[in-house]
Amino acid sequence: MIKLIAMDMDGTLLSPDHKTVAETDKSALRKAHESGIKLAISTGRTLSTVGNICSQIPEIDYIIFSNGAGIFDRHADRIIYRNNMPPETAEKYLPFIKERSGFIEAYIDGVAYALENENQKIDYDLIPPVFKAMLGKGVIITDDFKKVYGEYGIEKVIFYIADPEICIEADRYLRGEEGIFVTSSVGRSIEFTKAGTDKGDALRALCAEIGSTADEAMALGDAGNDIPMIKAAGYGIAMGNADEKTKQAAKYITKTNAENGVAAAIYEYAIE
Repeated sequence: MIKLIAMDMDGTLLSPDHKTVAETDKSALRKAHESGIKLAISTGRTLSTVGNICSQIPEIDYIIFSNGAGIFDRHADRIIYRNNMPPETAEKYLPFIKERSGFIEAYIDGVAYALENENQKIDYDLIPPVFKAMLGKGVIITDDFKKVYGEYGIEKVIFYIADPEICIEADRYLRGEEGIFVTSSVGRSIEFTKAGTDKGDALRALCAEIGSTADEAMALGDAGNDIPMIKAAGYGIAMGNADEKTKQAAKYITKTNAENGVAAAIYEYAIE
């Protein structure tokens, strides 16, 4: 019996416009929730950039954010789980990143900060349009991450590299480093969290919080950062529009996000 449904946002729950949830998916989620199933968003975004998703689906119980660095309980209105990296871990790699990237973000205490300095102005062309629209709203520009480090450390660092070959080389180098977990959610991006911090670990923590296990969870996603969650869940499902690695990691494959793949999976595996 499925007790929790955890869904990625972009490319999964959200329509191709990255903003809206289809009525068919809303209806299926409402029925699942009425049957007693808990609902969670599981996103690479931080809390300030989740947007109006919960106003579209008020039944959402939890938000797993920043690739699993934290879990927000909407009913208690508080963060119930954190697994952040200390600032010195991020600082160790910032010189390497600054030499290669024209856009760098650090997610700190639920807020996304983008780095701009004298030597490296932000290359706005690197940012996917949906995230570019958040600048000035959910994303704050700073000239030094040290000015905004909070008491809880850093949730995630994400950066974009224009040259595909340099991006591949940087990804390979960082994956060989200890103390961090490296993944990607969109093209030409690299992101890392503390080692042991990913959507799969957060899913297991949330299942424990609600008195369940990951075997009783459904997880849906479309990209590399969703793979740990898909592997952890008893019902690990890749979207029809997912990349091949994500599909290979999944137990099941549903329709695309443009074809109401979330609803299709819910009706096939979670409710009658």
